[in-house]
Order: sequence, then structure tokens, then C-alpha cells
Amino acid sequence: MAINYSDIIERMKDAGRLKNDSAVARVLGVTPQALSNYKKRGKMPTNLVIKFASVFGLSVDWLLTGRGDTHRGAGGEERGYPTAGEQGAPYGKEAEAELEKTLGLSPLSPDEIIYMGKILKVMRRANRSTVTAMKCSVDAFLKATESPEKEGGKKQAGE
Repeated sequence: MAINYSDIIERMKDAGRLKNDSAVARVLGVTPQALSNYKKRGKMPTNLVIKFASVFGLSVDWLLTGRGDTHRGAGGEERGYPTAGEQGAPYGKEAEAELEKTLGLSPLSPDEIIYMGKILKVMRRANRSTVTAMKCSVDAFLKATESPEKEGGKKQAGE
């Protein structure tokens, strides 16, 4: 399925009640020229789509395809995130701070974005066994980084 980034940006403008592409660029924390280049090239960093969806409480699936529920968890009245229609929804640096505060996420560094793109490229082109091996490796790395003290303690106790 080919993704049309012009359509995604239009959905962003509509959902965020934003007047133009420059306003979308401000929300995403990029320059209007960068946004224009994404449209022309037909490529956009994934983290920008996710960031916009998080800021406005939108479904990433809906942003990408235009189908399905517009908002995450549509139908539930109690949401812990701003919706597109709410006044004062944060954007730019304020949105980044809100994202970090509510979800514990910080913006990706350029190096992280590059490697996330590389991982996605491999996973999308690889066969099922390679993807499974990559997922297991990532899970193992995550587990190892989450509890280094416990791992060290087990090794010392077992020696």
C-alpha cells in the first residue's frame, strides 16, 4: 500500500483544525520547507506521524489511511490526552514536554531516527524467521537494560 503524505498532511490539518501547512509544521516541530519536502519526496519520518497522533489523540491508522476511527479509543469518553477539538492543545516544544510528561517519551535524536528507520527497513523486507529473531533480540536487549543491577547481583551470587 502506497502512503500519500499529502493526504496525511491534509488529515492533520483537518483534525487539528490548523489553517495551513505552516501550522502543521509548527506542531511537528519542523520547518515549513521540511514539510514541503516530505510531501514532494513522498517520505516522512515515522516519529512525526506518531507525534502528531499523540498530541491530538488521533489514531495513527486513521492518519495513515483515512479509514477507521479518527481518535484513539473512539467511543470512550474518558481520555487522558487532548483531542483536536479542545482549546489550547499543545504543540511544538510544549507538545514535546506534554508527550514526555504523560507518556514518558522524549523526542528522538537524529541518530535514533536513523537507526529506527534502518530497523524498520530490515523488518519490512525480511522473512518471518528473521523478523522473529530481531524481535527476540530487541526484547533481550530491553530486558538487559531495564535491570542491570539485578543481572549483576545474580552473577555475583551464583559465582
